[in-house]
Amino acid sequence: SEIRLDVLSVGHIVRDGKKVLEAHSSSVLVRSGGKNIVVDTSSRERRDSIRYSLRDLKVEPKDVHLVVVTHMHDDHTGNLDLFPKAKFMAHSLESPPEGWKKVEREEEVAPGVRVVPTPGHSPGSISVFVQADRRYVIAGDALPTEDNYVKKVPPGVNYDPDLAMESIKRIVGYADVVVPGHGLPFSV
Repeated sequence: SEIRLDVLSVGHIVRDGKKVLEAHSSSVLVRSGGKNIVVDTSSRERRDSIRYSLRDLKVEPKDVHLVVVTHMHDDHTGNLDLFPKAKFMAHSLESPPEGWKKVEREEEVAPGVRVVPTPGHSPGSISVFVQADRRYVIAGDALPTEDNYVKKVPPGVNYDPDLAMESIKRIVGYADVVVPGHGLPFSV
């Protein structure tokens, strides 16, 4: 069956120098093999835009099977409660709550949809690699903006810049299109 990828809410960030004034992550719906998967739920302020996007796509929040959280920062986890029937997944190094599925290594979560560790921004950052009509990576903050790609610089917030650059190389090496954590999708 065909794999579809739709951006529910476009990520956005406002900075003053190094200081982040406002951040809302991208939120993406991936449909594969009869599964509805949401990657990141953005911030509370983006709740309505996610709900409207799902409605346009004729997907009910209760029909989302899995929510993959790229990392546990609150601009990515603001709307977890929108998805009452979903299982939640994050890397074990992100200390996810009780009952979540913990990722340790790369794994396929639906046909053509893989969760891949891409550490650097945070110890347990993960990205979602999707083989659809093209190769997509939903990168979270492993690749937060197109600027990081163009300038070949690690995320402004990182715990290990070298590891972060390795992760960016891995993402860019696979992707035709990157959905960054905080910006519009761009072609590689």
